[in-house]
Amino acid sequence: MRSPVARSATPDEFVLEAVPPEVERGEAGIEAAVERVAELHAALGLDAVNIPEIHEEKAKSRQGERRRPFLPRVEPRVLAAHIQERLDIPCIINRVVVHLERDRQLDWFRETWEHYGIRRFVLVGGESSDKRYPGPSVPEANTLLREHLAIPGGEVGNICIPSRRGEVERLQHKLRSGATFFTTQVLFHAEEITALLDALGERMEEGTRAPAFLVSLAPVRSERNIRFLRWLGVSLSHELEAWLTADEAAVTERSLSHLHETWRHIVDHAITRHSPCSLGVNIAPIGRIPSATTVALGRALRDVTP
Repeated sequence: MRSPVARSATPDEFVLEAVPPEVERGEAGIEAAVERVAELHAALGLDAVNIPEIHEEKAKSRQGERRRPFLPRVEPRVLAAHIQERLDIPCIINRVVVHLERDRQLDWFRETWEHYGIRRFVLVGGESSDKRYPGPSVPEANTLLREHLAIPGGEVGNICIPSRRGEVERLQHKLRSGATFFTTQVLFHAEEITALLDALGERMEEGTRAPAFLVSLAPVRSERNIRFLRWLGVSLSHELEAWLTADEAAVTERSLSHLHETWRHIVDHAITRHSPCSLGVNIAPIGRIPSATTVALGRALRDVTP
């Protein structure tokens, strides 16, 4: 039987996901991104900013659609350096590790620490499991960084897709290879992560430190917004979508209410089951989500009580 773990309903870490601007917007785009982070930090008190690496890719689901063409984005480490220098907020950057061979990949991480001051990374794999890539797999890259790159206070995280078959075994393998935290895919259903936490807690290996999870929650404002999330592979039941979009003027309000209850359910479950894993929030305003909506969600999540 697992020992009880003291837990607060307040997220252990409160993180904002900030997508890098398009390259074509130049310095003005970077300035706008930094200003938006500053505005949200002033309202919410962020612990970190999580910056994804955006590549052109195929749809992960046939149920959604992308309306805008892909445009190249600023490197996450470039935006992170601006945020850390000007706002003094630590950044987590995502890195797709399969495109550079082992030694060049290690050089990239060393440079990112030494010249950009980044200490925390989320390592991401290739788009297709059937394709051969020149670089290491995610577990291989975890081990590479753990054994060959000494960053004071450095942390290596990976992506978690709770609904994916065999995900617990994947997480165990990644933990053994050096990962210490996971950022989830955007979630709309608490059961996806609570079932995973239960299974992982029951199978924690002796001597293995329980990982932290950043639970990604995304507010929505329209049916079009939902279709894009589906295109990205986000799991959202048709019943929930029907309820969210039943009143066009109330989509945002309903999504905030639903995410508030989703986080409450996750927290209550973790407390009741004495989950050894710490839980943080990764607020992911994907698409043209107003800052006021992001602030409203953040404040609602902070107010959750068990």
